[in-house]
Amino acid sequence: MTRPKNTAPVELVVLDVETTGIKPEDGHSVIEIAGQRIRGTEIIGVFDALLSLDRPIGAESIAIHGITDEMLEVDGRARAEVLTEFREFIDGAVLVGHNISFDLGFLNSEYAGLGLPPLDNETIDTIQIAKKYLLIASYSLKNVAAYLGVPQSTAHRALADVETTREVLFKLIERAKLKK
Repeated sequence: MTRPKNTAPVELVVLDVETTGIKPEDGHSVIEIAGQRIRGTEIIGVFDALLSLDRPIGAESIAIHGITDEMLEVDGRARAEVLTEFREFIDGAVLVGHNISFDLGFLNSEYAGLGLPPLDNETIDTIQIAKKYLLIASYSLKNVAAYLGVPQSTAHRALADVETTREVLFKLIERAKLKK
């Protein structure tokens, strides 16, 4: 007996985090999370939140993403609340990111701090796909997007980077189809 094929389309969540530094093990934290849930090329959900922080961000970090202590004081939400909502948002989806291990490292560190298990979603890393199909000097999101002709609004803000990563993914899929 053959089993019926699962005809439900795979849902992806393209995600990005902004942080106070580059290493969660050094005490750096997530301060912004964004994601777009997509089915095919249709956006079916959006998540975007700033997270409150109990210490100053630091000038170097502010210079990169432009998120200030004042922004977090006014618009930042409780960490546990945001992280719980985000976990629900990504449930059952394949996660997509540009250097996704960076984002997941931070998210899983945050979840561990809440006593929650790490995320176990399947993942797609656009930087790895870019390295397979493009030959360029740097595989930063900015450079890959520029090479592929993907417009970029504001770099290093989570939702803007999600939108850029989504379009990069679509362009890379087209390139992969052409290489077959």
